[in-house]
Amino acid sequence: MSVVPAGGRGRAALPALLAAVVLVLAACGAPAAQGGYPTRNVQLIVPYPAGSAIDATARALVEIVNGEGKLGRRVQVVNREGGAGAVGTTATLGAKPDGHTIGLVPDGPLTLLPRTEQVSYDPEAISVISEVTTSPVLFVVPGESPYKSVADLVAAAKAKPGAVTIAEGPLNYAIPAGKFEQLTGTRFKHVKFDGDQATVTALIGGNVEVGVMQLAGGMAQLKAGKLRALAIASAEPIELAPEIKTFKQQDVALEWEAYNVVIAPKGLPGDAQRELNEVFGSAVKSPKFAEAARKLGLVVSGADGETAKARLAKKTAEAANLIAVK
Repeated sequence: MSVVPAGGRGRAALPALLAAVVLVLAACGAPAAQGGYPTRNVQLIVPYPAGSAIDATARALVEIVNGEGKLGRRVQVVNREGGAGAVGTTATLGAKPDGHTIGLVPDGPLTLLPRTEQVSYDPEAISVISEVTTSPVLFVVPGESPYKSVADLVAAAKAKPGAVTIAEGPLNYAIPAGKFEQLTGTRFKHVKFDGDQATVTALIGGNVEVGVMQLAGGMAQLKAGKLRALAIASAEPIELAPEIKTFKQQDVALEWEAYNVVIAPKGLPGDAQRELNEVFGSAVKSPKFAEAARKLGLVVSGADGETAKARLAKKTAEAANLIAVK
């Protein structure tokens, strides 16, 4: 009779033991090799119409994200305009927090709009992925306008209080327009538009005399000479358009900046947050996006989610006093 050594029996039992361990780990939720986030294409909601400055920013960014292919699925831009950004922001934050619906939104619907009206979303219940771009606002006039400077505009507004028309709209434009009135002792006739494209059309058509917008919204028409910038609300002249004088250079202490952030509903799974941070962070910091932003008239930010969320909180805290100016 042959005798099997104890060590031999142990070696024979090893494959069965390993198989049992694998089954136990799988039952306990060990990471699978496949099937992680994302499981389908990702929708990026833009709360303003196609052709707006933020829409152009979103499409430039998404082209890079899809071109790099790091996400493994495509990102698709979906325009959900209306309500000064509230409609698209509601659609973004009301979505299932699984990372398949995100949004590129200006800070206004998160920091300012909830201060003035009832919104159907919690502006603090968000996951912030990245701060994409920043943009100081500027005052523009038609290319043939008699107003050549801020002083000309102030003189005209004082000569006929409430008669000079100024196009604004979202609070990121309405607030600096109101603050300008306070700083200069003027009063304008305010006309609201939902986005830069509508303001540009009204200016070129001679329906309003002054417009408040971002540089990106009027870049093409400024280059073509159909619009002219009176002043930009940055602390210093910006590299993209050094010829545009600041309000401060024209003796009006007005500074105002808007910025665009990628957000998602609160409670994103860790893998979705990490993937989105990686792919959007990489795209924003790419030379290709820097070039696209320059052409659009935007300053690339690239601040991470934590930094961007802190900036949102700071602007929200300041909003009460700013809105009181309006």
